[in-house]
Amino acid sequence: MQAGLVGFAGSGKSTLFQLLTGVSPDPGKVQQGQVGIAVLNDPRIDVLAGMYKPKKVTRAHVEFLDTPGLMPGSHGDNPQRLALIRKGDALVVVLNGFGPGADPTAELAHFRDELVFADLSVLTKRAETLEAQIKKPRPDRDALVKELDVVRRCAAALEAGQVLADLDLTEEEKKPMRSFGLLTDKALVVVVNAPQGEGVPDAISSSAPNALAIDAQLELELQQMSPDERSSFMEEWGITEFGRDRIIRAAYDAVGILTFFTAGEPEVRGWNLEKGGSAVDAAGKIHTDLARGFIRAEVTAFEDLQRAGSEKEAKAQNLQRLEGKNYIVQDGDVMYFRSSI
Repeated sequence: MQAGLVGFAGSGKSTLFQLLTGVSPDPGKVQQGQVGIAVLNDPRIDVLAGMYKPKKVTRAHVEFLDTPGLMPGSHGDNPQRLALIRKGDALVVVLNGFGPGADPTAELAHFRDELVFADLSVLTKRAETLEAQIKKPRPDRDALVKELDVVRRCAAALEAGQVLADLDLTEEEKKPMRSFGLLTDKALVVVVNAPQGEGVPDAISSSAPNALAIDAQLELELQQMSPDERSSFMEEWGITEFGRDRIIRAAYDAVGILTFFTAGEPEVRGWNLEKGGSAVDAAGKIHTDLARGFIRAEVTAFEDLQRAGSEKEAKAQNLQRLEGKNYIVQDGDVMYFRSSI
């Protein structure tokens, strides 16, 4: 899973990138974007590690791409800057909430306009290409005509201020559109970078229910303190949970990602999986051979395993289930796969 950190220059986007990933922004990588890994702090994996005493613990994670800041005032090369994240799964837009002139509500509206402009540029170019192609006799002309119709409908919807997700497209019509990586069709998490204690403006909350506020610089400084010093300052500032963890969870929820676990003496590990994924899909996350030779999955819900206190006791209480390839994985499932390969 990859999420792009996006926003206007000066929003605090790169500070947030360092907070999330622990990677210091590199000025030499500004234009092509900089990648860092943010580990999901999931208390469940700590419980499993205490239970299995593994040699290795691997937490689920999300990849963040820090993109170049957009330039306000004109579109300029903003579409090219945004193009870096077209293959990503989600956008985390960072809004500036510092200073007397800061207006995160207006900034969000401006940012959404930039997304529309960038997508319209892509759709317009594709429409021009398709129009030229269908003028010539070719075996795939009918398919190109259908694609052109979808491209025009999507462009018209964006110009009318509609959300692409609300368009009634068939699965066949959606296929060519996915290859464009349209930004307005991606999951969006809104982060207001504002002084500690300030909340999300009501106007933003009404249009982005998952929006959250964070003082990125303060949290970065807290992260760099000793544990005792950090605890003291968090109590003083009334901070009960780090914003970085809330942002990562919000990205998971926006994309529709759950976490399942594999556990044993060699390793306890958290894995990402799209909600609605099957046991075979989960097996494929670990290794393609497990999916190809899938026989069954031994599944224990994390809560059941925690209450039982051990895998042996969970089995004794008949809390472990045998599931087939069509089983829909649930968040927190602890799974062991049996395969013929």
